[in-house]
Amino acid sequence: MSAPDTDLIEHTATSVRLRIFADAGLVHFQGHFPGTPILPGVAQVDWAIRFAQQYFRPNGPVLRLEALKFNDRVLPGETLELALDWSADKATLRFAYTADGKAKSSGKVVFNP
Repeated sequence: MSAPDTDLIEHTATSVRLRIFADAGLVHFQGHFPGTPILPGVAQVDWAIRFAQQYFRPNGPVLRLEALKFNDRVLPGETLELALDWSADKATLRFAYTADGKAKSSGKVVFNP
C-alpha cells in the first residue's frame, strides 16, 4: 500500500507527530465502500507501521497487533494527525489517529526484536 503525503509536526527519539491529508484521490478509498468511501483500517495500520519503520527503524518484523480500536470513520478530505510513540526496549509502537481533536483509531504494534 502506498503512503499519503505528510507534514512532520514533531520528531524525537521516541515519538513522532505527523499531519496527513486523506485526499479523496488515494487508492485506499476506491471500492471501500462505493457511494460512501472510508479509509480502511488496514491502511491506517499499514501507514503507522511504515512510518515507524521510517522514523524508528525497528530491528525485526511485526510480531502482532494489539488493542486495535476504530472509533470513527476517516472520510475523504479529512486532515489527520498521527501520533507514534516508540518503546525500543519493548519493541512496541503505540499509534493514534485523530481529526479535529476526535479519536479516529489507535492500537499497538509489537515487533519481533
